[in-house]
Amino acid sequence: MKIAALAALALTAGVAYAGPVDVTYSVSGSAGNWVLDFSVTNNLNPSTMGLYFFGVELDTGRNIVGSPTNFDPDAWSTWDNTGYGGSATIYNNNWIDFASNYTSILPGGSLSGFQAVYTGASAPTSVKFFAFANDPTGGQYNGTDNFNNQVNPGFEGIATVPAPASIGLMGLAGLAASRRRR
Repeated sequence: MKIAALAALALTAGVAYAGPVDVTYSVSGSAGNWVLDFSVTNNLNPSTMGLYFFGVELDTGRNIVGSPTNFDPDAWSTWDNTGYGGSATIYNNNWIDFASNYTSILPGGSLSGFQAVYTGASAPTSVKFFAFANDPTGGQYNGTDNFNNQVNPGFEGIATVPAPASIGLMGLAGLAASRRRR
């Protein structure tokens, strides 16, 4: 019975809550020269509400080295959301899409290539982010987990490096094996 319960828990280990905006990142490089490649996923409704403005806060400063098509990395060197009802975090790596009428990251879509260098000795395990959305057809976001307003909602959160679900499964399998030996 305990093994069945552990197996059920293992199957749900990789399941995560999908927020309105999910951000993960991959890490490459080495100490003092970590390249963080952020991937932004749009889980918003209505289906025409695109993400157009995204930024992260890196404590080693501003150092953008890559941008997806249509996203300008030079419009704002710093940004904070206090004037819009968000936090006072100073985001120092920011990208905005002025070109595509809010269609670069539509609901159900993801976009990577938002790249910045982190110069710390160790790569960060989490990074603060923000994103803004808009709907060129006039649709409104009906959630309550945003700041600003329903027409131009803003979101803040924590980006992480995704952990492979297999690591959780291996740990639980080892736990089950050790319990069985007793």
